[in-house]
Amino acid sequence: MSSRTVSDTYNPYEAPKSDSTEAWLDSGDYELATIGERVLARVIDALILGFTTFVLLILIWVVAFTVGDLTGDHVEPLGEFLFPDNDLAYGLLTFNLFNPYVYANIFITHALFLMLHGVTLHRSGQTIGKKLLNIAIVDADTYEKVPVLRLLVLRYLVWEIPFLINVVFCWITRLVDLGYGLRADRRTLHDITANTIVIKA
Repeated sequence: MSSRTVSDTYNPYEAPKSDSTEAWLDSGDYELATIGERVLARVIDALILGFTTFVLLILIWVVAFTVGDLTGDHVEPLGEFLFPDNDLAYGLLTFNLFNPYVYANIFITHALFLMLHGVTLHRSGQTIGKKLLNIAIVDADTYEKVPVLRLLVLRYLVWEIPFLINVVFCWITRLVDLGYGLRADRRTLHDITANTIVIKA
């Protein structure tokens, strides 16, 4: 299924767009991304984020040992902070509203997310995963690029609220969110809160 806007009269003599992103934004012709493409893009982004986090943690350990005054007495507390025990950090059914580890997790994760994807989201409405799969986020009404701040707050941060209840509730919410994407308009719940759609680029 495709979603289209009324486009201007085609001019065969118009110079071709040099940037593919500008070309599909200006063409007025859009096709919705499939749910499979969206899920795969999300998996790619998650793998990139996980690898980046792992590398940064290793660097923290290396710097702490080589530059900082790290003794045996400091190793255990640092390890507990960077790699907390599940019971200490958060369990599947643990109420997380007052858990500082959860807020630290959300802050660090989204800070890294912006570092990795902020530029491409600003330029073309694409994370790295979406760029690899040639799909992009646009405004549901205007089909134009969406401000990064709106995406960050209404498309991503808002949907961390279920995490403050517990992990199980968070994953149930994510499954319901995904289920909404199976409808004809392919808009998930986080698309609705941010007033976005995902199209083929």
